[in-house]
Amino acid sequence: MTNTKAQFDFTRKSIYWMIAGFILTIVVVAYVFVLAGYNSKLTYVDPKLRAEFLSLRFVNNPDCFTYQDKETKITSTSIIDLTKFTQQQLYNCYHTQQEQGFNDFNFKLVLEKQKKEVTTNNYFNKNDFALYKEVLVRNQTGAIAKDRLIIYVQANIR
Repeated sequence: MTNTKAQFDFTRKSIYWMIAGFILTIVVVAYVFVLAGYNSKLTYVDPKLRAEFLSLRFVNNPDCFTYQDKETKITSTSIIDLTKFTQQQLYNCYHTQQEQGFNDFNFKLVLEKQKKEVTTNNYFNKNDFALYKEVLVRNQTGAIAKDRLIIYVQANIR
């Protein structure tokens, strides 16, 4: 003689635990997605801010374009040395990998009044946005003139 009530009870509990396990799995997966989304929102940095920080090197670093007195080694920030404003100097200051560099920030720098421009090695004339900096430009004779540095930013190529 078999106990049909016990068999029915066992079947009912099995179905209950399968449904409960499925719902619990969905809740855990949803919780992981919520935490991942929160983490990415928490650590998100606007591309314009990242590009602004990267572009500060062009006007504040003597290894880039900033004028530095040869005798005293004093650096004058926001003064661009026109003799340094070359493609080679930009390559020494900032360059991206040749194969994957199109995924990084790339720049086209234009001195507006001087009508000079230089571009990074993976710049493909796709401007995502532009940054503007008021600078002073020191030419070969030592004369200083006011100018505007326009930094066209290519965030990445997709």
